[in-house]
Amino acid sequence: IELDGIPGAAAMAAAREAGFIVNAVTPTAIRLAPPLVISEGELRRFLDALPAILEAARAPGEGTP
Repeated sequence: IELDGIPGAAAMAAAREAGFIVNAVTPTAIRLAPPLVISEGELRRFLDALPAILEAARAPGEGTP
């Protein structure tokens, strides 16, 4: 997943905090590492959580003088 203005390492940490395994494959991209078998429900859970994960990854630097 190519990220726009969010560091891959921060997104990886936020995803792991939310219970998802992802890798920061470049400074601006993450890769979901699902098991060999993933249910539609598990995938939906990740997609539903993704906006909050990205917001958490973006938050540390925002609003700080």
